[in-house]
Amino acid sequence: MNSLSIKAHLWIAFAVIPIIPVIFLSTLQLVQTKEPSLESVVLNIAITLVFTLLAGYFHAKRINNTLKILVEYIQEVMSEGYEIKPVSFPRFAPCEFPMMAEQFFIMAQKTKEGQNALLELNAELEQRVEERTESIQRTNHELAILNQLITPTTPYPGGAKIIEGCLKQFFELTGVKVNLYLTKPVVSLMGPFAEDMSGINDNEAAARPRHKNAHRYYIQPIRSGNTTFGHLVVSNSPLSQADKNFLETLSCSAGMIIQKEMLSQTLQKNNAVLKAVLESMNDAITLVDNRREVAYANGRMAKLLGITGDKLRGLPEEYIFDAIAGRLSQADRQIIQQARQKYGIYKFKLLSGVGQQYMMLSAFPVTSDENYTIGKGFVWWDVTKAQEVDKLKSDLISMVSHEFKTPITSIKGSVETLLRVDAEWEEDFKREMLTGIHEDIDRIQELVNDWLDISRIDAKAIGLDREPVRPSVVVDNAIKKLPKHFASGVTIESTVEKSLPFIYGDRIRLAQVMLNLFTNAIRYNERSPQIKILASYDEKYVHISVADNGIGINSEHLDKVFDRFYCVENGKIRPSGSTGLGLAICKGIVEAHGGCIRAESSQGLGSVFTISIPQYNCDGDKYEET
Repeated sequence: MNSLSIKAHLWIAFAVIPIIPVIFLSTLQLVQTKEPSLESVVLNIAITLVFTLLAGYFHAKRINNTLKILVEYIQEVMSEGYEIKPVSFPRFAPCEFPMMAEQFFIMAQKTKEGQNALLELNAELEQRVEERTESIQRTNHELAILNQLITPTTPYPGGAKIIEGCLKQFFELTGVKVNLYLTKPVVSLMGPFAEDMSGINDNEAAARPRHKNAHRYYIQPIRSGNTTFGHLVVSNSPLSQADKNFLETLSCSAGMIIQKEMLSQTLQKNNAVLKAVLESMNDAITLVDNRREVAYANGRMAKLLGITGDKLRGLPEEYIFDAIAGRLSQADRQIIQQARQKYGIYKFKLLSGVGQQYMMLSAFPVTSDENYTIGKGFVWWDVTKAQEVDKLKSDLISMVSHEFKTPITSIKGSVETLLRVDAEWEEDFKREMLTGIHEDIDRIQELVNDWLDISRIDAKAIGLDREPVRPSVVVDNAIKKLPKHFASGVTIESTVEKSLPFIYGDRIRLAQVMLNLFTNAIRYNERSPQIKILASYDEKYVHISVADNGIGINSEHLDKVFDRFYCVENGKIRPSGSTGLGLAICKGIVEAHGGCIRAESSQGLGSVFTISIPQYNCDGDKYEET
């Protein structure tokens, strides 16, 4: 609204309002006149109107000037500032206008104060928001750093590497370099990634200053529980309370991750050792969980079932027992089914392609450290060899008793005969009896020597008097030692030439080996024994072979004939005087020389035993001449 519009409205208002009292007074005066005339009434009204108009004009003008001054003051205050004080008004101006101006000034001052307060509050809020934003950003960075400790990347880089990466990011965030020191056990287990502890203790809150203005050390232990793994050390750098709080949080997380990694590595090593032990065992092992599913099976178990170990994991327990039950008799099936219901040790016989296997099964509970049952285990082990050894020992005891009893009985009978006082014996008869006694004693001595030799071989204490010797000499000495009555009707053909290279060995022990081979060739024969002795050589060894026309050996026995107490029995003939130690002694003597012995045979076609003895590297002829 402009000033002209204001003036027009004010003029009309002050021109109209005063006419009412004037008309009232004029009318009152006319009423008081007894007989007012029309002219006087009209004149009175005209005078009243003129007076009213003049009064309203002057009154409106006075108010308009005052209002103008007030409006200009308001405009000046609004445009130039709130500090301008109210101006003076005309003398006859209404008193309300100065009061309005004064109140407006007061209101303007309060508005200005409120505006300034709002600006200050806004600035303070902006500063707080900025500080809060910076704090939140730092907190986010710190959380991102700590989050690496909680959720490491894949593949797992190692606890120390993660901690060092966090400290590097902390340096980028704050400019504060933090050194990581770990104890020797942690370094030895987790690798040389950080410096070893060097004289820093847990209670050292302030370390030695390096120069006069140097900051003190700040040391934050890395702990988990009561175990200290190392320290975070800050030197020559001031730290805020927020930095200290973060390093304290970081040290706690670092302690937990180091402990976790150490436990993980220890667990991995223990598992690796346990797995290596279980996989190297000759026994088949199966572990099943409470759901009766296979949790672990070693390689021996997989081999027993004919499948790989990985395929066994997760299979039901019934699969294993059904696979085994298919190779058992009806009685043995019931036995292993009992093992599924009751812990204990069970024996049964397993049918295999090579015959029967004597097996034992142990069923036992698998418990946790808290003594909760988390499954059960089964150990299957082959006791066939132990069963065979027990049988061989029983047979050996029976045989040795018989072998000792026979010559002792013969000796006792001969001695009792010679000691009879009621008879006189001829010299030839006495000589014959004494010769028999001598042979029986030799037999007993032979048995004793065999036992002593096998004991020395077991203890690797067999003595050898090694020297260069011709192979032909060894063969000839062995032939000469054959008892005449035992070699009667035996054909021995030797093609061992004297020109063969010398061998380096004990001629007596090697002759003992050859004599054992001759004895077996004669003992295991159903017809006139024929023995052929052949020899050859290569760059390192001289090979001597003894071939016979005996009963031969089945291929299934060839890998066992050199085992002690093992005697090959044929359905048509049972060997007499065999202890089962002869070939075991031969093998021990030959191997003590650095050589080897092997057998080739077929049932009914005879056998060929070959020994290989290292050659003598020097000139054997000169040694022999000397």
